[in-house]
Amino acid sequence: MADKNFVGPLFGFLTLIFCFVSIASLFLKAWLAFTIFLILCLISLAIFARLHFKEFVHFFVSRQLRYGTNVALSILGVIGIAVFVNVIVAQRFDKRVDLTESRRHSLSEQTKQIIKTLDKKVDIIAFFSDEIPQLAELAKDRLGLYQHESELINVSFKNPNIETALIQKYDLKFDGTIVFDSKDRVEKVTIVDEQKFTSALLKIIQNKTKKVYFLSGHGEHGIGDTTNNRYRQVRTELEKQNYEVLSHSLLKAPQIPEDCDVLVVAGPTKPIGPKGIDTIEKYLAKNGKLLLLLDPSLNSTEDVNHGLVQLMKKWGVKIGNDLVYDRVNFYLLLGGHNALHLQFEPHDITRYFFQEQIPFIFCRSVTPSDDIPNHLTVKLIAKTRGPKGISWAETEREAEGTFSSNGYTAGVDVPGPVSIAVAVDQKIDENTERKEASASTRIVVFGDSDFATDTHFATGNPDIPAYAPLLPSVINWLTLDEDLIAIAPPDPSAQNLREMNDHQVRLVQITSIFLIPLIIFIAGMIVWWRRREGGTA
Repeated sequence: MADKNFVGPLFGFLTLIFCFVSIASLFLKAWLAFTIFLILCLISLAIFARLHFKEFVHFFVSRQLRYGTNVALSILGVIGIAVFVNVIVAQRFDKRVDLTESRRHSLSEQTKQIIKTLDKKVDIIAFFSDEIPQLAELAKDRLGLYQHESELINVSFKNPNIETALIQKYDLKFDGTIVFDSKDRVEKVTIVDEQKFTSALLKIIQNKTKKVYFLSGHGEHGIGDTTNNRYRQVRTELEKQNYEVLSHSLLKAPQIPEDCDVLVVAGPTKPIGPKGIDTIEKYLAKNGKLLLLLDPSLNSTEDVNHGLVQLMKKWGVKIGNDLVYDRVNFYLLLGGHNALHLQFEPHDITRYFFQEQIPFIFCRSVTPSDDIPNHLTVKLIAKTRGPKGISWAETEREAEGTFSSNGYTAGVDVPGPVSIAVAVDQKIDENTERKEASASTRIVVFGDSDFATDTHFATGNPDIPAYAPLLPSVINWLTLDEDLIAIAPPDPSAQNLREMNDHQVRLVQITSIFLIPLIIFIAGMIVWWRRREGGTA
């Protein structure tokens, strides 16, 4: 009898312990431990019920069970009411509160205002494979905020390895592409970023196609010819972003079209006459947008682009009649020391591809002038990596006009690092209205034009150019599309908490979910046992 009185409570105590451990394993998703302890719990419960059969049966017909059942039903009723109220609140009221200091779980007020102006249904389709789960989770979290703000926005996620029909429909090339489809307009985003998402929505709302004109008639790189020096891939990438790409000859029509949003002058090999220079100057004076790509004069001291060089001086840009070298950071198979591996500087144009490897062949220096007009901001956006003596801009020439190959000459050549691309922006007063600000003049000048041709930088798949992010980013900046909405990213510097590794996370889980409650449970059982035996607590 004494053994029964001891063994029975022991198995009852083990049943409670095994039950508690199995529940903790369930929360920790340790499925093997959960299965084992659940089986041990059922076995010990069966033994306890066998040893105390009469007490076990009496418990189910006792007054205590009825009282306990009434309490349990009351608790379930309260929980049911709470769930019902929460469902109503969730459907009719915004229940979300972002308590993070950086507001990382909220959309900006600019985004919310733009979403409110949405007047048509937009399907947001995110294509993420299983190979990038973390990026997919980040996109799901961010896009969920957009869907929460408007019933007109519907977000869905597709696996690009399965949804081949949709891949062909939207002509997708990259894993992680997000499509904004409003039936009459499609925008694509390849970066998980609120500013990119909201800019895509704003383009859909505005539903305006901007026009990019490529100048022709002076030996420029064409967009429709059949040579390998064409800009076919550039045109394809711009059209994917809903730009209309056209060609314009000043010889046939002496004025820049009124609907020109960006004028591109890509590597002219013949001089643009005074009238043409004057036309471009008047276009810039009327808040025009210009992308200028000028190659060096390799075989003559005479610069065919002298007129454009002089025009750029008025806009704070100095274009050298030189040739840039880099003895260390270059591409051997593409032209040796003249095929430059450049370093991109922080700018709105380059912020998404600092590490992008885009070779530039035969470049001339393009730097901010020493006397920049007060109303202009001129920033370099790309330069050589080599320091002084390793990279430089050669100015000395041989008698026949070709550049000297004697290396860097101090006091004569331009020392490295050498700038080969700059961006010019007209300063806008802080009180200027948005509409007026969008009319400011912007210019981007590169000291090379060949880097964007189909000849040099088509990849194995001709539909995926290696330089794809660069020129579309330049055009976006020129048209102010990158500023459709100015959203500052969350500042992680204010977050002082150190990120825990997997072992530390598991230790905190075990301690909080299992160890501390178990200690309290064991202490309670000891107190109960001592009181049951007639001891004192």
